[in-house]
Amino acid sequence: MAKPPSELLEALRRFEPGTQSIFIAARSVVLDVIGACHELIFPIRKIVSVIYSTTEKRMKDNICLLVVYHDHVNLMFPRGVDLKDPKGLLEGSGKAMRHVKLRTGEAVDAPGMRQLIVQANKRIGLGKPATPLRKVVTTLKSRPAEKSAPSWPRLF
Repeated sequence: MAKPPSELLEALRRFEPGTQSIFIAARSVVLDVIGACHELIFPIRKIVSVIYSTTEKRMKDNICLLVVYHDHVNLMFPRGVDLKDPKGLLEGSGKAMRHVKLRTGEAVDAPGMRQLIVQANKRIGLGKPATPLRKVVTTLKSRPAEKSAPSWPRLF
């Protein structure tokens, strides 16, 4: 398992230790199944979203996401509607997205969890990396800089 980078630990700092440990356990399972990949961290107001992809096109070739809320973590699949789910883990009623709600660290090891990630990683239409990765590449999506307003009133 890849040790969580400092950027990720800093983004998770606002959450309770129990929620952080659920995320760390879920991240460990995702990285164990996917292997070397791109990990993109999106801190968004009250949540943190982390996208996993095997190519540089992280949004287009998104395998799964971990979204951290104040009391649980969702393992989300962008094309979850296409996954076979014999254990009935997937929730959601959207057009394509499905998720598994993780409220405890033990939920990460539920039967069928790894199979969902394996299926998502083999999804048709998922891009292949130009050069194979040898490790997890973590990137923090930063907010765009705020434009400073001029000190005089704008007349036109």
